[in-house]
This record gives sequence, C-alpha cells and structure tokens, in this order.
Amino acid sequence: MEEKLFLGIADNDRFASVVVGDSKGRIIATSVGGSINYRYWGMEQARANLMNIIIQTVGWDRRITLAGVCFTYKADYEISDWRVPELISGFLEKSFVTVEDFATSSILGMRGRKDRLLLVGGHSSLAIVETPTGQSLQMRQEAPVWDLNMRLNAKLATLSDLGHSQDVEDLLVIKDQVKYGQCLATITGILDELADTGSSVVLELAYDMAYDLVKMVTNMATHFCGLEPVIGLYGQMLLGSETIRERVAHLIGLLFPDSRIVHAPLAPAKGAYLSSVLARRSGFEQEVITNLFNSTRDREGWIHFGSYNKGD
Repeated sequence: MEEKLFLGIADNDRFASVVVGDSKGRIIATSVGGSINYRYWGMEQARANLMNIIIQTVGWDRRITLAGVCFTYKADYEISDWRVPELISGFLEKSFVTVEDFATSSILGMRGRKDRLLLVGGHSSLAIVETPTGQSLQMRQEAPVWDLNMRLNAKLATLSDLGHSQDVEDLLVIKDQVKYGQCLATITGILDELADTGSSVVLELAYDMAYDLVKMVTNMATHFCGLEPVIGLYGQMLLGSETIRERVAHLIGLLFPDSRIVHAPLAPAKGAYLSSVLARRSGFEQEVITNLFNSTRDREGWIHFGSYNKGD
C-alpha cells in the first residue's frame, strides 16, 4: 500500500507555491505553479492550474495517495466563500480538502519558540505576528496605500521642472511596465537596475517602500515578548528587489539588532501542508512539527526559507 501524502498550496493571485510531504511531517517536494484563484483567473483556468500542480508534484496517477489537501489564499475573502467542491471536482474528491486563512498558514509555516513575524511585500503589504504565548495579530496596507502606480504619480508630481528630466524618464520607464501589466518580477528587476546605475529618484522610491514596510514591523513590535524576533520576508517586492530588501534588512537590523531575518517564500505553503497533516493526525502535532522543521534545516539553518546575513 502506497504511503499517504499531503499537499499544501498557498496562492497569491499570481501564482501558487506548493509543498508535498508525508504524514510524519517530512517534506518530499516543493514547486511553483499557476494560480488556483478562480475569482481572479476563472474556474476553468484555476482547475487547469491545479491539475498541473498535481501532475508536477505527485503525478496524476498517484493523486489517490493524497489523503489531505489544504489551500490558503492571500486574497481577502471569507474562507466559507471559496467554492472548493467545484475547484477539485473530478480529481480530488477522495482527499480531505480544507481551506485555511492566509495568516494562520503563514505563521504556522514559521513555527518556533520566539516572536515570529511574516512581512509581506507585493501588490499589497501585510504583517503577521505570533508571540510565544500564542497571541496572533495582523495588519494590512491595501492597494490604495501600497499601489505602485500611485507612488510613481506622486513622485512625478514633485518633478515638474525641467531640471529633473532624467529622473522623470527613469520613473516613466517603471510606470510603463505597470501600465502594460508587467509582472512584479520584471518591475522589481528594472527598479534594481535603475537604482544600481545611480538613479537617485528610483532609489528614493525604493527606500520609501522599504520604510513603509519597516513601519509595519515597528507597529507590530509592540506585541513582541522579547527582543530576538524571527522576521520572515515574503512577496515579490521584498524577495524580488535587492534594493528594497537590503534597505528593509538594514533598518530592521538597526531597530532590532538581535533579530533574525529569513527569506520565507514557502512559509504559507509549509503552513498549509502542516495543517493538512494535522487535520488527519490529531494528537501527533509535536511529532509532525518536529519532523517538518528538522527536514527543512541544513547546517546553516534554513534550507527552504533561505537565510539573510547582513555580511552577504
């Protein structure tokens, strides 16, 4: 009899990160696939993307080994609003399928004994914190505050005189990428390139974004129990832009010198996977959690999260 597998999928509206493991918390595979948010892409495309994820990670013929599946969506909808039966119809009916809120999955994917904070920087920004006492809180900056196009327009409005023609040109390069719907990976790459070539206005734009992200950390830090938090970075603006990420890490290092900063692109998917296991293995929480985090560590500490060292 084949071993039962469990699947965690974290969707951010643009793509889905995936973790597959066994019933004891041992990770077998990780992957990235197309978004399964049918509200954004339509049910037909979401189902096709989900099928591809299953094929890539488990294999279509082995999908019957999936005992549990947990979805978590970054999109701000009530869990009860997701039409899961329609999404999985025809290929996952025999699996125990759940939907979990993004904050719960994310912080579960950073399990530890210290204060933990996941800082999300993408099309919107989010900070999720859990303390060693179990207190969990979150705060969000929605698109009207975080919207990149609005930030660019605000910068351009301050550069109306002819003496800033090069600055205006640099900002318009980024604005064109936003206008034509380029993904954040492309936009952050161009932002870094312009900053590296000495564009002061683009550097200022990046630093403003970094400041707003760090401000969320300081707001949430009032709930910390200690001075050694683990702060995970997630989202394309943070992980895709070296300029923004370095600035965020620098400021956090000044404010919280004993903190640990880790790259956490798989934290939500790891948390969703863990939830899918625990939903079927109640009473085995400590064993599963211990195995999960032992299997994702190497000698340096964070093989799947990645680790940020200020000296790198």
